[in-house]
Amino acid sequence: MKDYLFVILLSFGLTTITQAQESDITTQNTNSNDRYEIGVNIKIVDGNALDALQLIPAVDVDADGIVSYRGSEGVQVFINNRPASQSGEYGPILEQILIQDIKYIDIISNPSARYDADGTAGIINIATNTNNLKNTSANVMLGYGSGEKYDGGIGFQKQEGKLSINSSYTFKEENRYTSMDANLQNFGEDEPFKNTDQGYYGDNNFKKHNFQLGGQYDFNEHNNLSVSTNIVKIDWLRDGDLWTEVTEEGNMPHRSIQTNTVDGSKLKGEVRMDYLHTTDREGEELAISTAYAAGDVGIFKELGVLEQNYKDATFSNFSFQTDYARPIGNLTFETGVKQTVRTKTEGFNVLNYDENSDDFLPNEARNNIFHYNEYVSAGYVMISGAHRKFSYQAGVRAEQTFIRTNLASDPTDIYENDYFKLYPSINLKQGLSEYDNVFFTYTKKVERPSMRMINPFEDHSNPSYINKGNPELDASFINSFELGYNLNKEKVSFKGSLYYRLYQDPARWYTTEGDDGVMVNSVENMDKGSDAGVEFIVDTELKKWWNVNANVNVFYNMIDGRSIDPNVYQTSLNWRTTVTSNMRLWKGSQFMIAGTYLSPQKNPQGDVAGRYFINASISQSVLKGKGSLVLVLDDMLNTQEYIMTRDQPTFSEDKTYGWESRVVRLTFRYRIGNASSSKKKASSVSEDATDSIFN
Repeated sequence: MKDYLFVILLSFGLTTITQAQESDITTQNTNSNDRYEIGVNIKIVDGNALDALQLIPAVDVDADGIVSYRGSEGVQVFINNRPASQSGEYGPILEQILIQDIKYIDIISNPSARYDADGTAGIINIATNTNNLKNTSANVMLGYGSGEKYDGGIGFQKQEGKLSINSSYTFKEENRYTSMDANLQNFGEDEPFKNTDQGYYGDNNFKKHNFQLGGQYDFNEHNNLSVSTNIVKIDWLRDGDLWTEVTEEGNMPHRSIQTNTVDGSKLKGEVRMDYLHTTDREGEELAISTAYAAGDVGIFKELGVLEQNYKDATFSNFSFQTDYARPIGNLTFETGVKQTVRTKTEGFNVLNYDENSDDFLPNEARNNIFHYNEYVSAGYVMISGAHRKFSYQAGVRAEQTFIRTNLASDPTDIYENDYFKLYPSINLKQGLSEYDNVFFTYTKKVERPSMRMINPFEDHSNPSYINKGNPELDASFINSFELGYNLNKEKVSFKGSLYYRLYQDPARWYTTEGDDGVMVNSVENMDKGSDAGVEFIVDTELKKWWNVNANVNVFYNMIDGRSIDPNVYQTSLNWRTTVTSNMRLWKGSQFMIAGTYLSPQKNPQGDVAGRYFINASISQSVLKGKGSLVLVLDDMLNTQEYIMTRDQPTFSEDKTYGWESRVVRLTFRYRIGNASSSKKKASSVSEDATDSIFN
């Protein structure tokens, strides 16, 4: 405990020293290679931040508002260079940022040392018009989707002098079916051949409430304070039937049906405070931020007639951060410190049916409480500058991590995982002309295991498969290199890049054969892994009313886990592409269609089949431009499914997962009042929209 206190006090001490010497913030210069401006690169009639992100190559937004970049959901979303959420739930927040309030969106594929070392999928930063809150405005949204899907929301913004406030409430309710078909064969040398066929069909229903309240006060032209809060309440109910047919060599088939019910709820609250101080010296600024999030989750499961279990978890995340930037001659110097504390406690209580008492009795062998505590202290320094057409940015981030986990059944058996690491970053750019440049980036990152990966409690929802985490997982370290070329002209932009990522101790799911042929699915640190590939991104204006963008990513993947299992070594050549067409059919309208294909891939023990899907939407501005109607068709060909196979020395497995992916949605949005500084931007988009097919 003394070590923790020392690190925390050291972090705050450094913060005090930094403030005394000058001050501290995340500079606005991201040195980003990918910037998309509303009305220039992103041409859209109406909508919100999620709609804008769908028009950016390599960025995907699914029906649940989950954002991914280059196929990874680990991307972080920032608003005005600050994390949009402590917990990573961005959808409800992005739904309330309207197109009229966005200046541009930066895609940072290899974040510099300024940002947390944890995270490998990059950063999406949304810059908003902070002066848009003039007078009073409000917006409402109502939506309906096929198969009992509803959503709605209301937002309010007001500015009075130096004070601006905003609030919003959104609601979403959905019901979706899920399915699974599987075949498992066990054929070990000392075991009789065993064949297991399974099928599952069920419904997933959830309701989500999201409330947000924030404000900003401008003390003067050099100082402002902003506060934001967010409360999320989620309730879900999943029920379905799992049928299993087992045939062992020399025996008749045995068939069983198990009805599973999962009833859960989650309540989470976040609060964030940011102070920004600037000076008369252009580019000098100090930012101080603190954020806190906490919540609890309760899940009750009824697994057939033999087991009931209940999980009760509480969690909290706290962070304090200062950042300072100051120009020094032709250079810009940046530094900052950050302290993060994450805790989670999860209790697991299992009841099994007892025939003698005709009642459910506690299973003391499985009942326990899991404690997780993580402390990360970080500091960084960066220098950036430019000479003629050459610009550079170099920095290093130092992080000391302390992790402690234990089970309540043995409080003295504490697993400790402490490490100190340096995370350098380099960003170089050489301009070739007014329109193009070449660039090189290098970053080192860490990927810490998720809570699902380290949670040791066994899940027996499927009697043929046991799922559990591994509390002794190590972090994975990633070295990323990228060399590329950028071209930006009025009607076309192009980016081509070569990249290489080397993973040390990557954590991957790994399946072994347990007792009686039951499969045990857990997580292990593999030895190493790598990705090497080439990516092309093109965005072009074919006509004034027609834009097309495409992203093609071809890469070689290797995963090596031979220290765990000599059969765990896989290499594969993969590719994925997304092509998006965006048309203005007539004044105030927009038609978008996007197709995605993912080639077959390898996992540590088998194969994942290729898959593709097409999404389409059409929107129409109504009510003199203050409202819009949006009709969306997700997965129009109903092709979404996940198919995996595994062929191992003692078992083979084929699984197909399906879900309700083809959904039709109709959404109405309406804005009341005017944000005076956003009128010009909104009108510029609508003027562009007069160039259409049927105008």
